[in-house]
Amino acid sequence: MQFNSLRPLAIVCMLFLYACKTENKNSESVFAGLKSDTTIRHARRFAIASNAHVTAVYLFGNRHNFDTTSTFLIYKDSLVHSMKTAKNVFELQMPCKNIAALSSIYASMLCDLDYIEGLAAIDNIDYINNPAIINKFNAGKLKELAKGPQPDLEQTIKLNPDVVFTFGMGEPGTDINPKLALAKIPVAVSVDHLEKTPLARAEWIKFFAAFIGKNKMADSVFSAVEKNYTALKALTESAKTKPTVFNEIKYGDVWYMPGGKSYVAQLLNDAGATYVWKNDTSAGSLQLSFEQVYAQAKEADYWINLSLVNNKAELLSYESRYAEFKAFKKGNLYNNNKVANSKGYSTYWETGMIYPDRILSDMILIFHPELAPQLKNDLYYYKQIN
Repeated sequence: MQFNSLRPLAIVCMLFLYACKTENKNSESVFAGLKSDTTIRHARRFAIASNAHVTAVYLFGNRHNFDTTSTFLIYKDSLVHSMKTAKNVFELQMPCKNIAALSSIYASMLCDLDYIEGLAAIDNIDYINNPAIINKFNAGKLKELAKGPQPDLEQTIKLNPDVVFTFGMGEPGTDINPKLALAKIPVAVSVDHLEKTPLARAEWIKFFAAFIGKNKMADSVFSAVEKNYTALKALTESAKTKPTVFNEIKYGDVWYMPGGKSYVAQLLNDAGATYVWKNDTSAGSLQLSFEQVYAQAKEADYWINLSLVNNKAELLSYESRYAEFKAFKKGNLYNNNKVANSKGYSTYWETGMIYPDRILSDMILIFHPELAPQLKNDLYYYKQIN
């Protein structure tokens, strides 16, 4: 609570200092009366303040602390630009009309905010399930900037987007490509994965909405998700059991397991399950060996989130020792790829961040089938692996 109470003051102080640096007589009046968006109750990695002239989006993108890494000043009136930006402060015009969204998640956010017309580029069409995005790409109205691991810098700079939405690891020194920085293209690094709860991640829809003037719609989407998620969580209090669960599969020699304080661990807890690594204190991923996972999870009741796997035979083709887990023997294998495109990429990764209530509903149906009559819906993202 202390952090939240200090946040509005921090924003106002920062912007006052920025106004002084611009040496623009009108700057101070432009920032006068800024009010913090107090509806942001869950997310801790960004803040928003606004008045009649400008919306300030304040990003806390350092995984090691809550220092400000970027500030975006999104003007509602084109005449008030200072034209003299400070370091890590970016000026934009609302609404941003030429947006590069370098993740299927961010592109889907724009669609769910009814703003596909502002989407000018994506990372890789192979990751997309959304038909509106696919149709726009097939019509030649959408650029593809990252067919490989890294975005095509030449094409990105040529596009000259109003803003680039991209993923970051919470390392400000390396999260933004220096060539993009030199091109002075505003880059908004999403660190939603550093949030500790599913609702905190879902609330990032307000971050994206701030750039396009869709705040009210974002509030409406999130409020519905929050209400449904809270009701579903309360439903699990009547569950008869708390089955044990573990996640993921091994890549090479490493098994990346969600930390005990991660949003995935919180989801499992809210679903009335016992996460095998619940006592771990990290929010990121644990790097474990097969032997470490087997020792801890061999008797677990359920095994979920098995990459792109569609059946048991395929799973065993990666590692024959998977057959030794109790969850495998009992057939309690569930993967989050019920709906996937021809490349195997699931809608889970595209919209699950926006709608964690759907994920929670799936988990309740899986772990507590006796509660199914109260849910009155089928699985959204998950399917059983046979």
